[in-house]
Amino acid sequence: MAQDFERVKSRLDNIKAIEPLLGALRTMSMGTWQVALKQIEEIAQYEQYLADLLVEILPFLDQNRRRKKHKQSLQDSKTENIILIIGTERGLCGKFNERLANSAMTWIENQNFASHQICAFGSKMIQALSQREIKTGWHRTLHTSALPIFEESFISTQKWIEQYESLSFNKFYILYNQSKKGGSYQFTTLKLIPYEVPDTLQSSQNFTAQWPPPIIETEPQIIYKQIIRYLIAANFHNILLHSAVAEHSSRYNLMQEAKNNAEEIIEELNQVINIERKRKITQEMQELASGAGLLDN
Repeated sequence: MAQDFERVKSRLDNIKAIEPLLGALRTMSMGTWQVALKQIEEIAQYEQYLADLLVEILPFLDQNRRRKKHKQSLQDSKTENIILIIGTERGLCGKFNERLANSAMTWIENQNFASHQICAFGSKMIQALSQREIKTGWHRTLHTSALPIFEESFISTQKWIEQYESLSFNKFYILYNQSKKGGSYQFTTLKLIPYEVPDTLQSSQNFTAQWPPPIIETEPQIIYKQIIRYLIAANFHNILLHSAVAEHSSRYNLMQEAKNNAEEIIEELNQVINIERKRKITQEMQELASGAGLLDN
């Protein structure tokens, strides 16, 4: 009984030491979660600004020529498709990477690509793919303590655009966990390259000319190309932020659940210790009373 009592006390001390750490991790995840949401709002405003510029440029472009050139480029390009899976760099976020890897593999199988190359962001995702014996063409780690930086997103996307323009691949897909309201997430796919101008922007019905009309001194096709480059970078950065929100919200929920469980266990162990202490006190009183002849043997 004494050994069991000491074991309970040791377990209680360990959980009391861990419980504040769970609270700290929960608070850190919540802070990063909120900062990422704020940055998502800012990048959305930036994307809207680029979309407004695109609307002004489109009427000056030869749409048929642009589409014909794009179609010819696809016919001449290699059939390989790039598939980038964005996971996490750190753990303590439940089955975030495992579920994403499973969903990604199911999606890839359903596409029936002639050829494809799988790439990954995040050490935990690289590990999840490795456990499934899935080889990656290339992979990269993510920031462990900071959110993604737009400059890095821009540099990465410009390299991919150059590879696409040199016909190194056909299409570039992003597979990731999209954040949802309430701290949940869902598996999401997006074709990053080539960028397709939304029909709502191309439709003349939705176009309202500004007055006075813009003065365009540069070749419209050059301006269009630069806007598309920045839109692709903004889209990719937005994906990284949504993935970060999904990761930190998952970690926050997991830490909150662990903290609640720790508090319940602490309460239960305190009750066990109090019962055992009362039993010992009662036993000692009985032994004293028996030794004084106040109780029969």
